[in-house]
Amino acid sequence: MESIGLEWPYSYSWLIAGVGLYFILLFWHARCLFNASTAKDAWKLIILRGLFGLIFLILITRPFIETKETNPDAVRLVAAVDLSGSMNHRDQSGGKRRIDLVRSFLDPDRTGSWFNQTRESFGAVDRLGFSIDDISAIRSSSWSIPESGENTAIGDALIELLERQDKEAPGAVVLFSDGRNNVGKSPLIAGDQYRNRGIPINVIGVGEAQEQGNLSVSFSEVPSEIVAKEELILAAEINNGFGRDVKLVARLFAEEEELEDRSITLQAGESRLLNFSPVVPEIAGVRTYRVVLDSVERDSDPSDNSDAQVIQILPPAFFSALYLSHQINPLYPFLKRSLASDRFQLSSLIRLGEKTFHARGEKLSPKGYPQNPAFWMDYDVVLLDAGCLKELNSTMISSLKDFVQKRGGGLLLFGEPSLAREILGGVMPAVDTQSSRGKQNLSLSVLPDPLFSERKRLDNWKTFLPAGLPAHLITRVNPAAREVVSLKGRPDLSVMALQAYGAGKSAYWGSTHDWRRALSDEERSREFSLFWQGVVEWLGSGTVERIKVEQTPGFLIAGDETSLRMEALGADFEPSMDARVEANITGPEGFSKTLQLYPQGGDLGTYAGKFIPPHPGPYRVVYNLGFPDGEKIEQSSYLKIRQFGDEAKDMRYAERDLQMLANLTGGSFVRVEDMTDTWVPNLSAALPTISKRNDLANAWPLFAVLFLAAGVEWVLRRKGGLR
Repeated sequence: MESIGLEWPYSYSWLIAGVGLYFILLFWHARCLFNASTAKDAWKLIILRGLFGLIFLILITRPFIETKETNPDAVRLVAAVDLSGSMNHRDQSGGKRRIDLVRSFLDPDRTGSWFNQTRESFGAVDRLGFSIDDISAIRSSSWSIPESGENTAIGDALIELLERQDKEAPGAVVLFSDGRNNVGKSPLIAGDQYRNRGIPINVIGVGEAQEQGNLSVSFSEVPSEIVAKEELILAAEINNGFGRDVKLVARLFAEEEELEDRSITLQAGESRLLNFSPVVPEIAGVRTYRVVLDSVERDSDPSDNSDAQVIQILPPAFFSALYLSHQINPLYPFLKRSLASDRFQLSSLIRLGEKTFHARGEKLSPKGYPQNPAFWMDYDVVLLDAGCLKELNSTMISSLKDFVQKRGGGLLLFGEPSLAREILGGVMPAVDTQSSRGKQNLSLSVLPDPLFSERKRLDNWKTFLPAGLPAHLITRVNPAAREVVSLKGRPDLSVMALQAYGAGKSAYWGSTHDWRRALSDEERSREFSLFWQGVVEWLGSGTVERIKVEQTPGFLIAGDETSLRMEALGADFEPSMDARVEANITGPEGFSKTLQLYPQGGDLGTYAGKFIPPHPGPYRVVYNLGFPDGEKIEQSSYLKIRQFGDEAKDMRYAERDLQMLANLTGGSFVRVEDMTDTWVPNLSAALPTISKRNDLANAWPLFAVLFLAAGVEWVLRRKGGLR
């Protein structure tokens, strides 16, 4: 605001009279000049005399220009940031979150930020953040508040700012928001109060105008359990919530292995049931299947773009077993007869001579031992004479270990124990043995668990170690192995030990002449068959579920504390209380966390821990177990985290509402992408002002013109011959 005045100490009538007298004298002087010189020179001198008069008038009246400006030291500016759940949204796939677009402007550690530059120009600049329950100063932790998905209350926050008693009313408010308001009073009601107080609300619009749409997928009618080696058909229902056609890719995974991908196009609003190709799980155990949609631009809720289903794979209807020996053993024909049923398919490869082999089975060759490392993977159980190990190359030995540890197969070793221990290491459950040749049959004690837990009348079995024939009695086993068949009355001497090893199982049987039992009588023959059927079934029943993850019912919510709970079994199939359990959690937005799980006092073998998932979407949890004997196993599971509440329903950018708020209060509106660090907000007109005065008589150009004019006049008068 500017005003012009004169610093004339007397009455303005004296000033007017003086100006009139000056013009009379100037007129008289002009007549004299025209009589004494040429008209051209006279006009020049008259103009110079008029200029002298004007400068003299300025010097005696001392005119000035007074400017009134807002006092920046008296201005309190408030920067209010919306910290609701919608500010956690990304308008572009892979782009920045809305709250991250704001953060750089209010960064006090960045020298050229808008906040720092504004703070240098005004007396006080407050950085405040608000959500539904709180309005407070912004701290480093405030930027993560949108992850909790709280509702937006723009109107309530603005009114609270205006009514706070601990602070004077702001000279202006700069609001950073996407305009979503789903709780409390309307921002326009708050705007009326600001307009009445003459306080402008300057609005920075954060977001992009876009269509509202969402893609979602979920499994449809997936069985909770199936039998291994049978077809599993998975179907997923995909819904297109966009108002346009969408082309997308659906991918089917088994754990982390991608099984199939399908490209489809859905019309606007269409739901479609997508059937994937049949899957045939080969081994028993728990299997997690996932369906994932590739991300699509402008999907409002990416948390429902995947679904996971845990399926229990039951033991197969029949078991494929391989008998492999480097010599003829009388045990084989008895095993063959015991496993001659629809539940078993026994193949065999037996060395008969230096270059002669007996081969039974489609994939076996009488030309010699297998050379393909994948050979073992076609079977559920391998019954292996330890003498064969020295005739197999290192690649086949390594793949045999993988067959047990990774594929989840079962391995029964018999024969020379020291050779098996030397070549297979920890896969062999027996550490030390002693040879035995009893003078009479030695009675054996068979434990029901885990081999024969479903067998009735097990106590009536009259198992024995044949007299006069060699056997290997186990005296020491691996720390986690379990002895299940031992001498009656001598639990320190065992004939069979077993263990879980990686994903599979292994066992050692020390009595290769057990076939003698089958010759005793019909009842012993039946026991012999039941015994070996139980052994093969248990070995071939698939992965030992050493880690049992407790599934959380319903939906898990981003920002809420989430519990992880699992049960751990040792290699002896008993609850383990001495394992070291870590959960490696990965999720959206690059989330990564390693969580230590601790034993729960009331539940043997149960470990638990808690974490807070900050973002909606799928989370993968990899449980890593380490045991005192050095064994390590892992298992993965998946959590589906959703955004909950009104914020998750609608995350559209409400630019029109923000513009109305700015216009109503006299503030300015600017989109965040157009804002610069030098942007200046509109301020209240009622703020204290300071006056700045500029005196024209003190301007140095005025004196320069005066001396220049005097010099020119002197030259002209001398040239014209005037005094």
